[in-house]
Amino acid sequence: MESLTYFSAKPLKEGSVVFVPLRKKEVPAIVLSSQDITDAKTQIRSAGFALKKIENKKTQTLLLPEFVSAAHTTADYFATTTGSILHSVVPTAIWNDIEKIKTQKVKGVPKKSLTSRRLILQSEINDRFGSYKSLVREEFAKKNSVFLLVPTIQDAVKAEGFLQKGVENYTFVLHSKLTKKEILTRWKDALKSTHPVLIIATGSFLSLPRQDLGTIIVERENSRNYKQFNRPFIDIRMLAENLAKEKKVRIIFGDLPLSIDTMWRYKENELDELSPPKLRTIREANQSLIDMKDKKHQKAGKFEVVSDELKELVLDTVKSNKNIFVFTARRGLASSTTCKDCGNPVLCHECEAPIVLHGTAKGNRFICHACGASRSADERCKGCASWKLQTLGIGVQLVEKTLKDIVPKEKIFVIDKDTASTHKKASTLIEKFYNTKGSVLIGTEMALSYLDKPVENSAVATMDSLFSLPEWRMSEKILSLLLKIKEFTKNEMLIQTRKPDQRIFDFVQKGNLVDFYKEEIKKRKQFGYPPFSIFIKVSVVGTPDRVSKEMQYLKKLLSKYDIQIYPSSIKVARGRFAMHGLIRVEKSKWPNKEIVEILRSLPPHFSVDVDPESLL
Repeated sequence: MESLTYFSAKPLKEGSVVFVPLRKKEVPAIVLSSQDITDAKTQIRSAGFALKKIENKKTQTLLLPEFVSAAHTTADYFATTTGSILHSVVPTAIWNDIEKIKTQKVKGVPKKSLTSRRLILQSEINDRFGSYKSLVREEFAKKNSVFLLVPTIQDAVKAEGFLQKGVENYTFVLHSKLTKKEILTRWKDALKSTHPVLIIATGSFLSLPRQDLGTIIVERENSRNYKQFNRPFIDIRMLAENLAKEKKVRIIFGDLPLSIDTMWRYKENELDELSPPKLRTIREANQSLIDMKDKKHQKAGKFEVVSDELKELVLDTVKSNKNIFVFTARRGLASSTTCKDCGNPVLCHECEAPIVLHGTAKGNRFICHACGASRSADERCKGCASWKLQTLGIGVQLVEKTLKDIVPKEKIFVIDKDTASTHKKASTLIEKFYNTKGSVLIGTEMALSYLDKPVENSAVATMDSLFSLPEWRMSEKILSLLLKIKEFTKNEMLIQTRKPDQRIFDFVQKGNLVDFYKEEIKKRKQFGYPPFSIFIKVSVVGTPDRVSKEMQYLKKLLSKYDIQIYPSSIKVARGRFAMHGLIRVEKSKWPNKEIVEILRSLPPHFSVDVDPESLL
């Protein structure tokens, strides 16, 4: 249920914690709304249950009323409940210790005359954080606090290094890798401070109830990590914007590049600018493009992983005791395997996703990145029983294996989900890389969050596999990746590709964001993609018969809205089947009250994702 109803002898504020009777127990509860009983007599009389009383125990503020209101608005947009949003964005340590923090009073004076302003800041990272420093000083002078929202833990650590100098006593960094004790201590200290504070935190700490908040900064606005990949699938950026609107404070979206959606809103005058957005990037790094289809890279008919140019760049960097970063889009040895005789791909036995070849201590194994299934790579083709299986694509392990032939292995470091499964491991590896002269770091997108200092040279071993993914945001993602690699490269950036004609390489080389935005917006408008519409994806997983019946039920419920039913691109583990239903709604007409009510009424085995990252 969305909420339970009780009555109390005294008025209660939204966001307060009260103790209510539930199933013969007394449990803490958040007040979402309250009204005078004289205004609700008709509803009370017609209710099919008797209201239970809340005892007049001492209540305390856990959440600001404005935060609860922002959660209400966000819940409407994502067709979920306010309770599920609060559960996902308030830290578990706070929920579990409500009684221990109940005596904490919210410091700061509520602002009465502020107006909400929505601004963009598109510039390189050093320039952005220079602006943030000035903003913090400006807000502190006005006796306002600042909340810097970041997408990942490493971004929080990086921001702390940039911003805490001079305000160390008033800076509080909060993220999920802190211990329960550290979270509680920092939460309480941030509330106790009578001086304005700078809070650097990930999304779940937006709920910290400082009433003197003057500015919210959404750093790395273009990061996909702001969108939750589990229920209730909300976007933290939208919650932050709704909170700024409720509190009537300014919000700043900062990145380079900003997302297409945000830049479109800027062009449509929904957003203003903190300073003129940088639309052409100028970097000292020289960019070289290597066409791997060229005959000189096909030695004796063999597939070449690393070109002579990249080998030379790596060797020169190592000999000069400098550092180089080599980006690879995929983990493992090769991203896919096919039969040379019949052409059939090797698939996962559990979910039928393309399998990835990995090198392990026990020999080569096929590992599925979709469901995690693993098996020996010593097998024949399931279609024709041929032993002639060939690998396609380049993974981190294959690049590492190739470079070990020319560089001492102690000078090579690798960061991906396999080698750095925890934040601590990744931090240790990146520290060793920077401290080792003449070293090479090979990594996936994950490594970019940990590279917090410039490197002499960089290279893209391959990212061609990303171009083949059928996602409408992929061009935006590739541009963002390349610009971030170029941003921390001092001298030379080399890109290997079999798709040299892709215009995105030219956009990056010239730093031409204007034409990229124009081209991308033109495509999205043509096909009715965001920001011109909102996608709502409803998914069901189960046996084929059950899923088919559930989808027919869904189609009947939403018959007025032209829902498209289609199977998932891969099966789910253990032979289960997945299907999706897709609704496209004009942006100006969302949230649609009728659709939201239908989606909220669906049983829990229906998964509802508004503005999904992937349609397939």
